[in-house]
Amino acid sequence: MAWSEAQIAALAPDAASLKAGRSLALPGKWPTLGASEAALWGECQGSGAKPYRTQIDLREPAFKCSCPSRKFPCKHGLGLFLLYAAQPERLAVGEPPAWVQEWLISREARGEAKEKKQQEKVQKAADPVTQAKTLAKREARAETGLAELEQWLYDLMRRGLASVRHEPYRFYDQVAARMVDAQLPGLARRVRALAEIP
Repeated sequence: MAWSEAQIAALAPDAASLKAGRSLALPGKWPTLGASEAALWGECQGSGAKPYRTQIDLREPAFKCSCPSRKFPCKHGLGLFLLYAAQPERLAVGEPPAWVQEWLISREARGEAKEKKQQEKVQKAADPVTQAKTLAKREARAETGLAELEQWLYDLMRRGLASVRHEPYRFYDQVAARMVDAQLPGLARRVRALAEIP
């Protein structure tokens, strides 16, 4: 896929990063440059002794750089991408070096694991036996929560409603939290509302 400067600029975290990236989009700033169908890479000489290793996975795109910047993508990633968009012939086409290949392989492995987990989740959700078990657990939690609420209300009646006039908010909030645990958020709201009634 061909990337335009406008599309790359839209990836910048802020205007300062984009400006700095544009200043790095010059072949002279990059002693090493390369490209493959899946990735771009380059080494940009910064203020340190070692050049910063910058790499871009073109499939998303995704960025990685050895610089200490917390911005994502950093100015080096933007500079490399902008250079590629403007002068693709400057990036030698070939096999990625080991440090780029390792990153790409680890990204693929994470992607596959994520996809597998998602598929398992979908299959589990579609399985009627699993759905029935989930529903039974939820109903059991709700019944337990309702029983606790009923007991709490009985205790209130035994004490007398006038006795709870001066109870702090947490007196109600603890019971409301139990209703949330029991997956009864509507009842939790009603219990919290009791704290506002003298």
